[in-house]
Amino acid sequence: MTDYNQPVFDALPPKGSSREKAISELGAKEAPELLHLASTERGKSKLAAQRALAKIDYEPATAYWKKLLKSPQKCEKILNHTFSNTVSDLLADRLLAFLQTFLEKKPGSKISWEEHETLLALLGMMPGKASEKMCEVYELAAEHIQKVSSFKRDSEVLKLTHRDTSSFDISDTLEGMTLEQAFPMILAGSVLMDGDIRLQALACKLYEQYGGAWLSPVFASALLTKPAGDVFEAFSPYYKDPVAQCFILNVLGTVKFDPKQNRHTFLFGWGHMLRDDTYFSLKPLLFEDLDVRWIELLAADPEKKKLSGLIKTSYYVGRVTGEFDDVLGDLLPLNNKICCQKVQSYFLKRAILDDGIGATYVGILYRIGYEDVESILIKKWSQKENATSIWNVSSDLQSFTHWPAQKRAALFEQVGQLVQEQKLKISYWKPDTAEDLKNKLLK
Repeated sequence: MTDYNQPVFDALPPKGSSREKAISELGAKEAPELLHLASTERGKSKLAAQRALAKIDYEPATAYWKKLLKSPQKCEKILNHTFSNTVSDLLADRLLAFLQTFLEKKPGSKISWEEHETLLALLGMMPGKASEKMCEVYELAAEHIQKVSSFKRDSEVLKLTHRDTSSFDISDTLEGMTLEQAFPMILAGSVLMDGDIRLQALACKLYEQYGGAWLSPVFASALLTKPAGDVFEAFSPYYKDPVAQCFILNVLGTVKFDPKQNRHTFLFGWGHMLRDDTYFSLKPLLFEDLDVRWIELLAADPEKKKLSGLIKTSYYVGRVTGEFDDVLGDLLPLNNKICCQKVQSYFLKRAILDDGIGATYVGILYRIGYEDVESILIKKWSQKENATSIWNVSSDLQSFTHWPAQKRAALFEQVGQLVQEQKLKISYWKPDTAEDLKNKLLK
């Protein structure tokens, strides 16, 4: 029978958020007590004990985790943000068994709803795990990636997900992707979570053996650990390669310039906000700020058609689109005025070329200090694709202009005049609503 340290229990607050917080702060020295609390507590305090325990390599907890992993969907929110080798090995055992069952099927076989949900839960718990067995999971996936990626969901899954493809919603920021895309990006996220040298070495090994999308975690590792100039020299040639370009851009889509820190940081979102509340985000700094030559390279040839459907995990406003210019916009070093001025002409040309301009170009031009935002806003509001409402106009004026209140209200009135003259179509534009919103702009 395990010996508990009773004073640890006695020191915990009796209930509520204070008890939950105190439990979450327990560490390796209190592992026996955490295992007991994970088994006996209820509600949020139980979850706090489980999450704290999952961060610790504690052999006596093996049976507890093995039992819990029999229902992967129930433990995703507990284990998806942990690095314990104990948990990693047990999860790897489940994944290896699951993938082996897949590999026994014929290519293109259908996946049942139960298999679909189990797969998503198991993949959802992979980030940050770096044990030897987990490395075997990546190696198995890499070796058989074409076959694994051929499986599709059956009619029951189609009915519930509204898609009859071999793509999956792995997390809120990795939606609609094949398993061929997913495993390398999970490894990239794992490298960012923990910087574990075992995962960095694995990424290099898999790229050397299989190439392709395994370049992404290698590039992520380099940005995390090496000088910016060296990274540019080593990886910019891949960007110029039509096949490898998307693997570079998928990693740059995890990078964002943070104006509060005046630094480039990774921003890798993982999990699902609505499904069991499993979402979290990682914000490690790059080893050095991104070499500005990346910006110049990406901002070349504005007339050229750019890649779309990229993986993008760093948010600015609205929905993450994965479009090329969203990726570039988030990389702009806002503390480097010369660099921002250089790319201003690029985004102006892109805005003119874009028939369905949305918040992307307005937001980027606003952030880099472009003065004539008014013309871009009018263009945005005039596009039928945007289905602009009166509230959109008011919100855009507040979000995308540095102007004083009087100037915002003046443009709002000008838009109202264009609506009356039927030169601009804005839905729900009514006199009372317009007057109310104009007054709010003046405050």
